[in-house]
Amino acid sequence: MRILYAVSGLALAVSTLWAWTAAVAQSPPAPFPDVPPWHWAYQAVLRDEQAGLVIGYPASPAELVATSITQVYDSFAHAHATGAQAWAERFTYNRPATWPGPLERSQVTGFTLTDLRPVVTGDTATATFNASVTTAGAGTAVTPMRVSLRFMDGDWKIDYGTLAQGSSLFR
Repeated sequence: MRILYAVSGLALAVSTLWAWTAAVAQSPPAPFPDVPPWHWAYQAVLRDEQAGLVIGYPASPAELVATSITQVYDSFAHAHATGAQAWAERFTYNRPATWPGPLERSQVTGFTLTDLRPVVTGDTATATFNASVTTAGAGTAVTPMRVSLRFMDGDWKIDYGTLAQGSSLFR
């Protein structure tokens, strides 16, 4: 009888582990899309989340759209940081054949996004905003932008083509 319980317990443990592994493999990206890998607190936030000390708060789709746009600009401002290319790719789709050329050439030293107005309809969105971008040697330019986004793989992703249409920074 003990052997039967031991085998049943082992089978339950193995099936539970298998189910947990499958869930982890299919889980969405890290719950903090506003903390890029070059941020000084990135490792601490991940450790605290894994320890159960913090959780990401549920944001509205419009807030997540705004975060995605900000993260793409931030990746261009930190183009030479470890993880910048993967971070930009996390929040974009439809990148050009010349990718990651525009990111590698980036001279962005700072940016501000103002008047950000996302409009979300199901799993698609558009957003208009003014991008004030400072580049090394060229100063600051303000560009009105309109981008399209889709909800894919757990993140709002910007159609890179709409970024390139709006600003030479992305060409």
